[in-house]
Amino acid sequence: MPNGIPAEVKEAARIARALSHPARLQILNELRDGGAYVMHLTAVLGRPQANISQHLMVLREADLVTAEREGMTVIYHVRNPHVLDVVDQLLVLARERAEAHRMDDVMVGVEELDGLRGKRQRRRKGKCRCPRCREEG
Repeated sequence: MPNGIPAEVKEAARIARALSHPARLQILNELRDGGAYVMHLTAVLGRPQANISQHLMVLREADLVTAEREGMTVIYHVRNPHVLDVVDQLLVLARERAEAHRMDDVMVGVEELDGLRGKRQRRRKGKCRCPRCREEG
């Protein structure tokens, strides 16, 4: 136990760092329902593919997501569903803080993410051409 910090506390801090970006929380939220393709994430989050890939790399390095090749594409999945419990608790904390401090802009964002819990955003802006969205369309 170097520096008196237990290994599990160091690991928890490493996971917290991986969760510390809003885009990564949104990505994890999108992966709730059986995973997602990078092309889906780019369409839904409105971010460039390179940016999504960088965030996925951080989540993979933290061992929070896995990548599974499906032919020419890769689908990402949450490795352990407990991470989604952490995301949900962070949203609860954000909501409580927003309510206490009358932060309407935060409340709108939290409510939007809350409404998506357990639901995938499909074809946002009509741009998603991932295999799953094409099947549904």
